[in-house]
Order: sequence, then C-alpha cells, then structure tokens
Amino acid sequence: MRRWTALLGAAVLLAVIAAGCGSGGSGTSSESSTPTEARGEGGGKKVFYISPTSSQPGQQQVNLGLERAAAELGWSETVLDSALSPDKQVSNIETAISQGAAALASWTLDPNAVGGAYQQAQEKNIPVIGINSAGTGVTSTVWWENTLCEPGGPQGVSAEKIAAIHHHAKTIMIGLEVAESTKALSECFLKEAKKFGLDIINNTNNEADSASGSQKVFEPLLTKYPEVEAVWCYNDESALGVSAALLAAGKKIATPENPEGVVLTGENGDKGAIEAVEEGRLSWTWDPDNLATGYAAVLAMDEALKGEKPGDVVIESKLVDAENVGEYVPPEDREYTLETLPIKGKA
Repeated sequence: MRRWTALLGAAVLLAVIAAGCGSGGSGTSSESSTPTEARGEGGGKKVFYISPTSSQPGQQQVNLGLERAAAELGWSETVLDSALSPDKQVSNIETAISQGAAALASWTLDPNAVGGAYQQAQEKNIPVIGINSAGTGVTSTVWWENTLCEPGGPQGVSAEKIAAIHHHAKTIMIGLEVAESTKALSECFLKEAKKFGLDIINNTNNEADSASGSQKVFEPLLTKYPEVEAVWCYNDESALGVSAALLAAGKKIATPENPEGVVLTGENGDKGAIEAVEEGRLSWTWDPDNLATGYAAVLAMDEALKGEKPGDVVIESKLVDAENVGEYVPPEDREYTLETLPIKGKA
C-alpha cells in the first residue's frame, strides 16, 4: 500500500517553518504560487493547519502534504503554530476563522480547551478535520496507525520485538502528556509492554519535546538505572536525545541482528531518525507517513465542503529498521495525489 519507490523531486520541506525547537512562528503562510484545479471547484479557498508545534520535522511534513494537496485543488494553505500551548491553539483557530478559512485541519492539544473554538468554526460551516484527534466539533479524523491501539498494531510489534531481544527487558519510557494523542500512545505501549512481559522501571516525560531536552531528562535516569535494557520513546526527537546519552556513556544500541546493548525505539520517521537507524544509533522507528496524512486531511476537507460526510481514515505506519532502511523514500520524494493515497481503511 505504501508507495516506497515513487519519486517526485520536490523542494525539501517548508522554508517558512524553521527547523529546531521553538523556531516556528504563528501565522506562517505556505501558499502555493501555482495552484491547479484537478479536483473540486478550486476558487482560491483558504484552508489552515493548526499545528501543535511546527518546529517538529514530522509536523513540517504534515504541512507539506497539506500544502501540496491544497495546490492540487487550487486552494491556498496556511500553517499556524500553537507551540504546544492549548491557549495559543484556541487563538489560532479564532484567527483562521477571522481570516476567512473555508476549512481547518487541527491536531488537538487539549480537547476541553479547544472544543468551543471548534464549535465556532462549525457554526460558520467550516469543517474541522482532526489529525490524530477526535471529539466535540471535529468533523472527521485522519489517524496514524501507530497511534491506534489495535491488536497486532505498531506498539504491540515494538513490545514483542523488544521482548525477543531481551526477555523481560528492563524498560524506560519517554513520553509526553501535552496532547491526548501522545498520552494514548504511551498508554498503548504500556499495555503492550505488560502483555509481552517487559519490566517498566521508569516512565517519564520529555516536556521540552526536543532531542536536547530528552538527553537532559535521560542522563540522570541512566545513572539511576544502569541496568536498563530498552528505551521506548514517543517520538524520534526524544529517541535521538536518548541515543546521544547512551553512546556518550559507552552503551551500545541493540538490534535483532546484534542484540548486545540497549534497544532504542522512536516514532515519526524523521530524517534524523532514519540516518540513526542506518548508522546503528537507533534500533528502529515507525514512519506514520506524515505527507500522506496532510493529503488525507485535504481530501476530507474537500468532501466536507461538497456536502459529503467524510469518514475517519487510517494511514498505515511502516517499521523502519536496519533490514529495510535502504528502501526508505523521504516524504518529500513520495508521489501522491488526492486520488492515490495509502489509506489503510475507513474507521
């Protein structure tokens, strides 16, 4: 289902969103200068992405998908950065409404805080497409497979693979509780870890949501728990910070082929994580296909604006490890259209 061999040859991510923590700005425009009207009526509709934190590489890829898909319809697209602040997210939604948004995509931080703003949008017939988010005021949702706790899903696969390398592995979890989706991700892995007999010796948060923040969080944990055999991280930035701390302490990173060392896993399929897998600094990551996620959100917007009822969709996640990393195609080089998305199925 994944189009791993397709090439598009487009620009590398958005110049309007600076890489690195805290560098994304509110109200950044990502409008295309060459829109087409391959689908729908075009008409220059304005759509917005209310990003939870636009400095994250994965979020930049989601927005790239939104931008490309919007251009396919002859629309313009703008990203507004919430910088992990629920209050800022509410303000961004209100800004998008006031600027004439035809539709919104939003990754909810706090559903209680943002529900009223979503309802304001709905009252103005502005559909709200959730990304890994549901609840009051959300028209439909685009889900990553790795955020859903389905039997045999990505979190179960990770737990089983860890257990196969280190039976009853002493495991540290690095999570983040800023959004319902990240909470659910940690809760799912915790459930699967218990099922496969992993020993969770610590469960903490990377509040900085960055590699440097993760490294600072993990270094004292490594001192306290030198016997650690596995570290599960909610995103790749956190995994890269943990990797730096482990390697600095003289630890090895384990893989199924070379089980000596600490198993270290990430999520998001970020460029830095793919390089780390190639170089043996990360055991594996899950690529949720951020680019397709952005496309799918625009497809749902288009359906809603035509008076249809878009259903929830699930975008397949793919494990990237030493065995298949050579087949990895960067998101910006994947060839998608609104007609050819790797949607796993209707929820």
